[in-house]
Amino acid sequence: MVEQHTGARSRRRPRTSYLVKRLETAMRSRLDALCARHGLSTMQYVALSVLAANGGMSSAELAIRSFVSPQSANQMVALLERRGLIERLADPANRRILRTRLTKAGAALLEACERDVDAFEREMFAGIGEAGEAQLRAALDACIANLSDRSAVARPAQR
Repeated sequence: MVEQHTGARSRRRPRTSYLVKRLETAMRSRLDALCARHGLSTMQYVALSVLAANGGMSSAELAIRSFVSPQSANQMVALLERRGLIERLADPANRRILRTRLTKAGAALLEACERDVDAFEREMFAGIGEAGEAQLRAALDACIANLSDRSAVARPAQR
């Protein structure tokens, strides 16, 4: 049965956007608990993951990729640096920019956390199979692209 998105649609089935939000809430709760076991917040885990994939980022770049404000990123970077999980080095081309990268301790902690996240994802995708997971990823990527191409707020007409 194809769900129709009209004003008169049946309310017996929840909207897909509602289900996505429920999934996000459940995932965040589980990730918070998993990361806490490793002494990290979920956002710190995200930052370490982003740095592992894209070492040498500035705090501003890390903020964008980690879904936090520049102020929050600066605080998080300072904390992670104090803990010895990341280090910041001056950019050779512009000494005012500090490039951030994982330390060996940061990489080891991230690896341990990733094992728990892998197990969590295996649980989440149980019964769906690889093909189902691939379809879900493709659908989510398409939704993200669709919304990224449009303004979240309608712009007033130019006069």
